[in-house]
Amino acid sequence: MEHISLILSDLDGTLFRNDKSVSNHTKEEIVKAQQKGILFGISTSRALVNAVKFLDGINPDVIISNGGALAFIRTRDGSQKKIYDSEFTQEETSILINKTFEVLGKETVISIDNEKGLYSNAGEDDFGDKFWTKVDFTHFLEPAMKICIQTQDKNAVEKIASSVGIENVDYLPFSDIPWYKLTNKNATKEKAILAVSKTLEIPTENMVAFGDDFNDIGMLKLCGKGIAMGNAIQEVKDCADEICLSNEEDGLANWIEKNCF
Repeated sequence: MEHISLILSDLDGTLFRNDKSVSNHTKEEIVKAQQKGILFGISTSRALVNAVKFLDGINPDVIISNGGALAFIRTRDGSQKKIYDSEFTQEETSILINKTFEVLGKETVISIDNEKGLYSNAGEDDFGDKFWTKVDFTHFLEPAMKICIQTQDKNAVEKIASSVGIENVDYLPFSDIPWYKLTNKNATKEKAILAVSKTLEIPTENMVAFGDDFNDIGMLKLCGKGIAMGNAIQEVKDCADEICLSNEEDGLANWIEKNCF
């Protein structure tokens, strides 16, 4: 690449090590890149509240969260400005919840996130730290930016998505856990990146993206250079321009060190 203006990184399996920590080496290289004038951003499926709490020592210029349903940029005064959001309406969310229980059974575990928080009917200890709200979804009156369903049954997920029009839903599996995520068709990392590109006037060809899982593929294809982590699934490696070291080996930090200075 002739010029790098923005580096975007997924979190789990990419910026994060397996224990969800970020190494000091990675933090140092990100700060060095920012001091050189290169913006740094995260692009994650995690809910906003469940993403920023792990970023101690990192001050991102761009935050794309909730699977691409929400995007912020850091302004000159240091505050965060929302530039993009997309969600299922309250009615659509209710329909999808009811259809999930109809197709997969009342005991199916669901998590839903939006700009306000993260909600689930999971067991109290299933998600570790108490950053989420326990609900049974009987009378859930919130819109959803992302709905995650504990299943590997693609046909069941398609039946659920069809309840609000399958053409209106973006649905993908996770490679490391037996879950599917569903978002509004416009709530993808690619859509959020295009909003960032327009707002910051940075062409996508001047962006570098790092990822490891299914929902990173579109992002890696869209940006000027897509980097697959050494631990990425084969589908991500197949579409990437380069493959760096794994998340446990500080792959992102090593790539920045070699290519940005």
